[in-house]
Amino acid sequence: MPDQLKHVLAVIAHGMLTELPAQLVTAAVVAASAALFRRVGRRRARTHAEQNPEDD
Repeated sequence: MPDQLKHVLAVIAHGMLTELPAQLVTAAVVAASAALFRRVGRRRARTHAEQNPEDD
């Protein structure tokens, strides 16, 4: 039983040290990209509204 517990803990530790950082980096890149696209879209909409006030 202690050998199985050590094995399980080793697998969990390995996953936390290898898989989790990669997932966190991926999530951060996706969130930053979404924020950038949202900002660009809002800026374009605001610029369009300022250039074409009769469209309202």
